[in-house]
Amino acid sequence: MEIKIQRTRINEAEILLDIQKKAFKEDLEKYEDYDTSPATEPIEKLIRKINNSFHYTVFLDDIIIGGIEVRKLSDTQFYLNRLYLSPKYQNKGIGAKLMEFIESEFSEALEWTLSTPYMNYRNHYFYEKFGYEKISEHTITEKLILFDYIKHMNIE
Repeated sequence: MEIKIQRTRINEAEILLDIQKKAFKEDLEKYEDYDTSPATEPIEKLIRKINNSFHYTVFLDDIIIGGIEVRKLSDTQFYLNRLYLSPKYQNKGIGAKLMEFIESEFSEALEWTLSTPYMNYRNHYFYEKFGYEKISEHTITEKLILFDYIKHMNIE
């Protein structure tokens, strides 16, 4: 079982979009956020993100199983906009490998931020396990509140 992570190519967009829709389907049903949910994102928007951010494809034995999107806010500040895996590959330790990859790939980062839905307790636990702290929250819709997290990197 070999995990490989590489910059996304445009020809991978449709497969990634299908995985993204499955990965975020439960959140879409829970929060009914049809305007900003990754589960309703059009292919054109994903292609823009691939072209304009640090977008990675996650492979397991040469099969696409997920994606990562990182945005550079400054030379030392980065935003983890999206990290997702096909539901059948979740809860298998792969997410931890993705977090390790992100931190090593962007070793210049002094600060990471991200947002995740307020009732997504599994995500809270996952990010807090990697040193993220909740700093604020903001309302997207009546049903959807996002928790904002930050992590300050220890530079030795």
